[in-house]
Order: sequence, then structure tokens, then C-alpha cells
Amino acid sequence: MEYDVIVVGGGSSGAVMAARLSEDRSRSVLLLDAGPDYQTLDQLPDDINSIHEPSTVHHDWGFSATFVPRRVAPLPRGRLVGGSSAVNSGVAIRGGAADYDTWAEMTGDERWNWEHCLPYFRALEDDKDEGGDFHGQGGPIPVRRWSREELEPVHAGFYDACVAHGFEETTDQNDPETTGVTRIAMNRDGPNLMTRWSANLGFLAQARNRLNLTVRGHCLVDRVLVEDGRAVGLRVACDGELQEVRGKQIVLSAGAIMSPAILLRSGIGPAEELAALGIESVADLPGVGKHLMDHPMTPMLLRPTAGTVKPEKPLLQTLLRYTSATGEFNDMQVYLLGHVLLVPGGRFGAWRPDDGDSDREPEWVFGIAPGVQLPNSFGSVTLASTDYTERPVIDLKFDEDEADRERLREGARLAWRLAHSEEMAPFHTGPVDIDRETIDDDAKLDEWIHATATSMAHPTCTCPMGPDPAEGAVVDSEARVHGVEGLRVVDGSIMPTIIRANTNFTCMMMGERIAEWMAAELA
Repeated sequence: MEYDVIVVGGGSSGAVMAARLSEDRSRSVLLLDAGPDYQTLDQLPDDINSIHEPSTVHHDWGFSATFVPRRVAPLPRGRLVGGSSAVNSGVAIRGGAADYDTWAEMTGDERWNWEHCLPYFRALEDDKDEGGDFHGQGGPIPVRRWSREELEPVHAGFYDACVAHGFEETTDQNDPETTGVTRIAMNRDGPNLMTRWSANLGFLAQARNRLNLTVRGHCLVDRVLVEDGRAVGLRVACDGELQEVRGKQIVLSAGAIMSPAILLRSGIGPAEELAALGIESVADLPGVGKHLMDHPMTPMLLRPTAGTVKPEKPLLQTLLRYTSATGEFNDMQVYLLGHVLLVPGGRFGAWRPDDGDSDREPEWVFGIAPGVQLPNSFGSVTLASTDYTERPVIDLKFDEDEADRERLREGARLAWRLAHSEEMAPFHTGPVDIDRETIDDDAKLDEWIHATATSMAHPTCTCPMGPDPAEGAVVDSEARVHGVEGLRVVDGSIMPTIIRANTNFTCMMMGERIAEWMAAELA
């Protein structure tokens, strides 16, 4: 059988693509995902059902990334239908209006500007709290904000500390002109309003009754099959058995790590690098995997007083956005992480097994986590080998730009002031791994930043949109891969530059936009 469309990856963009493209019942659509497929809310395991903590136990790719030299730690990515939208922290915010205007400039396509993107953001939302021009009602993804009464004491303390430090209060971070501290908008619903409402639950659930849509889990894609310059199918391991499947149109929505990896194994990427791995070049695209961007974050972890940390309670409820001394509007975010399990080699913390602390017991702490939203540094995703089961090499190079380091220092010093404020002091006995001497000394603070560097887990830009492959573009402004017919990439990897916000809602918006263009093209 030859499908009309095959979508690889059922995450924030891929689930939307499959749902929208299958609305035409004459079009056969196959959606493949490497992880399990939980078709209904009742089937969700506990670690996926609850929004209290991002799930990284049973449904994660197991990626490790080099954030700065010698700092290697996990980079969470969801491996199940729903992708990272099914395991993330559920933050339902968009980038700044200027981010999408920049996309329009970089791609040469005005349809990516804020004015044109806003209706698609509105269409995917069912905002329970806010109305007006910036919000949507009746869409597939519910959006709710925490009330003041719902805040856990430590989150309320953080909120009040931000206000005491002069930051504005806002109820709506999806108004593009707002800044300051807010109770976070989250995509949560379900019987107790604590289920993370993923792209699977929001989009695929309403499409699963269609006979023209097939969803298959446990299918790991090796490569795209290309004949005479056209994508014609995929080589896929389904439950461990390698098979080939044919499709008239192939859409990679495997995310900013796996989409470039699939392209590279398919011979689509920098020809010289592929030749060194013994891969024959199909399309010489130097930009594949070469502009990896993410939001660098350095959590300041605090040892809690009795009763402060409650792992069964929400991880996130409050968010501070502000403009750094050297940056653009809202170029910084600060979260209060309500509970963090500090373990050797974990995502958070300055100590590692090779520091001589391998016998150290895990402990529950909490943290104040500043992060740069418009970084200048960028890294890469490359192949370690041609083996499709081997994880790619991820190097984020968060230490490449001095302006990024300046903002991380500024964020760390703000986190220190907030932690030691009258409002926050009752909740902790002191920081885990930083003292006042370090805070006051740039060189020592840089060492601490290197030791604690992690990310907000928003990898993007590894297959960027743009008109010219010679300048690094991998796809055009409608997500078609340069030089290969019948092949698109639709996920966070095609962002031409990163946005100043969590990426989930933007990836769903991109799926909505490109599915519409693709459907018109196929009609």
C-alpha cells in the first residue's frame, strides 16, 4: 500500500499535521511514532496523566547533551504519541510578536509574521480565563491560569518576592505587551484539571475514528527513501523489524534532534561530513543540524524547610519575565521550580559522580531558575554513526557568547536576591551549591554557571526555514526540503531562530499553518 501522506512523529507539530491532513477522507494518512500510543485519557499511565512533574522516566529518548565543556546532562524529549507535549511542564505561552516578525524577515515570507500567525494561535486554544483579540475559545487545547488561592505557599512566596522587587503583575502573558510576574497559563484539563493536555489528546483524539488515518506506535524511522530526487517512502523498524513503507508525501515531525538525524542518515545534509560516515549524498544541505538553539538555564537550588517541598504538588505555577540590562524586551524568564530531585548526573545541580560524590543520597530541593530567552549561542546535532538506534551527538555550546554569559550572571544574582528576600526566606535554609562570595565574583560565578548549566528543554532551529541553502536553510517557507521533492520537515527544527517563550504552542501553530498550505497543494 502507498499512503498519500506519511507523518513521522506524533508530537506538537506532527499530531496536528496528521489530524488536519486526514480531514479530507479521500486522503490516506499514516502517522508513525517511536514510542507507545495511548489512545484515550483512560489509557494514560500515571507519569503522563499528571501535570505536576515532566515525565522523564518511561517515556523519554534518553538524550544527553553537552551544554558547556565538561557539563553533560540529560536533555528531556518525549518518546510517545504526543511527543514532548505529553511530557512537558504544560506551559501554554507564545513567543513575542517581534519573534514572528523576525521569522518573516528571515524567510522572506510575510505569512510568518505576528499578524498572520495570531489567528492560528487563537484557533488552537480554548482559553478559559481570557478573551479579546489575543485569545481563542472553542479550540482543541484548553488553557487555564492558576488562581491566587490555588498557589502553593512557596509559589505564592516567589510571586510576592517578585512584586516586592518592583516587577509588574500581569494576569495574561499571552498579551504580547505584558511583562513581569504572573500565574502561569497552562494547557491542563481532565477530571481534576491536572492532566497535561497534549497534542495527542487535543488533536488526534478527535481524528482517530477516521478510517483514512492510521496511527502506529513503536516505529523507529531509519531513513527516508529517495529515488530520482523525490522522497518515496521510509525504512522503519516496527517493533524491531525493519520494513519499508511507501508514501507520496513524507513529513518529518520527529523534533529538533531526530528530524535532522533522519535527514543525515538519508544522505540529506553536509556532503563532506556524510561522506566521512560512508553515506552517499542525496542533497548537499550544509545547514542540517548546524544551528541548534535552546534556552540556557542555571537553576539556583535551595534546601527546603520542613513542609516546603511536596512532590505531589505542581512543579510550576508562577513565572517571571523581564528585560535584561543588555537585551531585548522579555529576553529573560525565571521559574520557581516547586520540587527537584537532586541526583548524581541529573539534569539539575552542580555535582556529578566524577566529582567524588557518587555515594551522595538523592534529596528533594526546590529552585529558582533563570534562563535566557533570546540567546546568541548555537550548537549542533550530528551523527555518531549510521546506526539508527544510536543517539545523535548534541552539543549546545551555551558558553559561546559573552552577552549570554552576562545575562546568566544577571539572572543568578536576581535569583539570589529573590531567594534571600523576606518573602522567600522562610522556605529554605540556604542554597545547595553557591554562596555570597561566588555571587559577587564574576569569575567564580562563571564557574558556577558552567557547573549548573542546563536548558529549558526547547531545542530548535536544526533544519531552519529560509530561501538559500548556501546560507544554512534546510527547508523553504512552506517547510519543503530544498532539493528533495515530496519531503517536508514540520516541527521546532524549522524555526529560523528561537522564540522568547516555551515552544510547544508555537510548534502546534506551525503544524496548523503548514497543514493548511499542504492540504491546498494536494487538493
